[in-house]
Amino acid sequence: MHGNNLVTAVKYRVDDSPVWSDLLKVICFYLKGRSTNVKNGKCTLFWEDPWLYQKPLCILFLVLYDLCQYKLISVHTFLLKQAQLLFSRWLPRVLFEVWVSLINEVYSYPFENTNDEILWKLCKSGKFKTKSVYDMLCSGDSGLAYKSIWKAKISHRIKVFLWLLKNKATLTKDNLLKRN
Repeated sequence: MHGNNLVTAVKYRVDDSPVWSDLLKVICFYLKGRSTNVKNGKCTLFWEDPWLYQKPLCILFLVLYDLCQYKLISVHTFLLKQAQLLFSRWLPRVLFEVWVSLINEVYSYPFENTNDEILWKLCKSGKFKTKSVYDMLCSGDSGLAYKSIWKAKISHRIKVFLWLLKNKATLTKDNLLKRN
C-alpha cells in the first residue's frame, strides 16, 4: 500500500468523469484547510502532509523527496518498512546524514494505536464547512471596496458584477477590443 486510499494521493486519470475531474482541481483548497493529528499514521502521507513539522517533508527535504521512489507512502507504511525506502541513486554522505536525522525524528514521534484525526483547521469545531472555504477564497479580496460590495444588501448578481467591475474583468468595450 503506497497511500492510494488517501485523499491526498488521488490523482487525475484520463477516464475520470467531468465532475470528478473538477473536484480534483479544487483539492488544493481542501488541503490548505485540512490538518492531520497523527496517531497511527494510516491516513497521513509521509512526504506530502505537514505532520512532523509545520510544513510537509517534501518541501523541507526537497532533494530527498525527489530521489525517493515512494512519494505517496503513508506514515504507517513507512514505519512498517522500517524506514527502508528506495532512492533513485545512492545518497551522498551529507544527504545520508540528513536522512538518518529525519528517521530519528520520525521514530521519536509519539505514535498511538488509534486512527489519525482529520481536522478542518478553518473552523473552531474542526469540522468541514463550505462557508469556511468561501471565506478562505475571499480572504485575498480585502479592502474597503470589497467589504462594501459583499456586505451590501443587494442581489448576489449585482455583487458579482461589481466585484468583476472592480477587478477590471467585465467585458466592457475596452476589454472586448483587447480580446478582438
